[in-house]
Amino acid sequence: MPVVAAKSYVEYRNDAYWVEGTRISLDSVVYAFRGGLSPESIVQSFPLLTLEQVYGA
Repeated sequence: MPVVAAKSYVEYRNDAYWVEGTRISLDSVVYAFRGGLSPESIVQSFPLLTLEQVYGA
């Protein structure tokens, strides 16, 4: 059975959490979600993110 490595979507740098490989803070994604935006709407608000990154974060 093959081993599947977990993919990381969040990284900690400069005393904050960020969507890995981007300059978009995790806070921005969480606040958008808590504000009622769907993951698809968050991708439209942050075009650098993919839908996979939003769900992963």
